[in-house]
Amino acid sequence: MRVATRSFYQGIQERILRLSGDLKRINEKISSGKNVNRPSDDPLSLIDSLGLKASLSQLEQYQRNMKRGESWLNMSESVLSQTLQLVDRAQEIAIQMASDTQSGESRTYAATEVGHLLDQAISLGNTRLGGSYIFSGYRTGTAPFLKVTVGGIETAQYDGDANDFRILIGKGEELTVGKNGQAVLMDSGIFDTLGRLKRALEDNDRSAIGQQIDQLRGAQDDFNNGIADVGARTSRLEGKREILNYLDLNLKERLSQIEDADYARVVVELREKELAYQAALLSSTRIAELTILNYIR
Repeated sequence: MRVATRSFYQGIQERILRLSGDLKRINEKISSGKNVNRPSDDPLSLIDSLGLKASLSQLEQYQRNMKRGESWLNMSESVLSQTLQLVDRAQEIAIQMASDTQSGESRTYAATEVGHLLDQAISLGNTRLGGSYIFSGYRTGTAPFLKVTVGGIETAQYDGDANDFRILIGKGEELTVGKNGQAVLMDSGIFDTLGRLKRALEDNDRSAIGQQIDQLRGAQDDFNNGIADVGARTSRLEGKREILNYLDLNLKERLSQIEDADYARVVVELREKELAYQAALLSSTRIAELTILNYIR
């Protein structure tokens, strides 16, 4: 059975076009460094690639949350440490001024210092991170503590809410990075204690001054426990970060295996296709030169 000339040339043309398309795709792989440059290149690999990218995107969000959470925890620990130092100083004053050797004048001077300590404690309670108050619960735009006077005693009121600030660090896994100001500061009684100590010093009331010493010891215990709690949550965050970093590296390696082109293999494939393309062109040229005289001979 003889093959029609038209069909013969059409077959050669289709082969050249196919090889030309293959060369184009191989050159795209080399220029982009990717195996898959369009959905039609490898639909199954594309589906796997999209799934891995979605997982990486979620991991990146967790990592951003954790970075913010770390800043929040570090700031909380700093505030608690400074407040503890403030309480230590207030206790020193109380112990010193409870002595019967102190005069009313010295207690008046001490009252002024305690007043400054109260103001400083309120200021620390109103610490912000990136414009957000860290002890306001969910009301991060509202200053949580306001200085007030109740019954002639200076103290502070809490204007935040009872919510703790949490971040998502994994699927369905949250971590509290900012406890509300009621739990962190108000429950320790620090503001009331400093206010009563200041009033007792102003009144030159040695007995009332002595009563605040035990209250300050209690506040010290609260802040030490608070610092330890922040440290524990920071450790958990660091452990989770190591896990996420490992997952991130693993997913990126898997994505690279799917997407990234093997240059050595692609270059060999390119050379093979170039030779096949050149051979096809040469064959078509030689066939085109044939005439009926070639067959008569």
